[in-house]
Amino acid sequence: MKSIFVLLAFFIFSTTSYSQIWETVAIDSTVSVKLPKGFTKSDKDEKYSLVAVSPWGTILIFKTMDDELSTPDIEKDKHLQKYYDDYIKNVRTVSTGSLIKDEKDGKLGELKVKDFTLQIDTGSGVLYRNFRLLHANNATYIFEFLYQDLHNQFAVPEKEKFFNSIEVNESLDKTDQYTSEEINENNAASKSYLYLAIPGGIVLIGLAFFLLRKKKVG
Repeated sequence: MKSIFVLLAFFIFSTTSYSQIWETVAIDSTVSVKLPKGFTKSDKDEKYSLVAVSPWGTILIFKTMDDELSTPDIEKDKHLQKYYDDYIKNVRTVSTGSLIKDEKDGKLGELKVKDFTLQIDTGSGVLYRNFRLLHANNATYIFEFLYQDLHNQFAVPEKEKFFNSIEVNESLDKTDQYTSEEINENNAASKSYLYLAIPGGIVLIGLAFFLLRKKKVG
């Protein structure tokens, strides 16, 4: 009898998760995405972050404007590719013991993006952090979907739903991915690459949100 109630509860929870309402959210005038209702957003001092919790995972979105003193010159596709690759290298550096998987180049309309997954062994299970990187309009957009391997069967469809919902204004083309002339000129004297410091903070923030969500669910 007990097993019947467990199965019934699981069925009800699964049905509820699939019926969750998702809505289109505009990050700015050029980029939008669909998210489950109840998300939280912070947009202060040109630092944008957004957190949404679905039944099977956690969604994180960050937008960082280019900094004239630290953003590298992105004048051609090869520079954009290096920008993405360096970001992944730094994620690997600050995430000791984790694995980078499923690294892939993709496109949103005419814009190039980079997808990859960070696999983390938390000691109590495997955590997957799926990333999509997009540099456009003098800003870097970071989209993440976090989930535990335990929830793989239901989290993966949600992950696909999230990433497939990301859209960019059709008027944008690949030239909108390059840094402005002003940034390129001012950047000549500095190569500190502020963007390389981003992943470390994101890793800590992401894990904090995920652990907080896990505690609430438990």
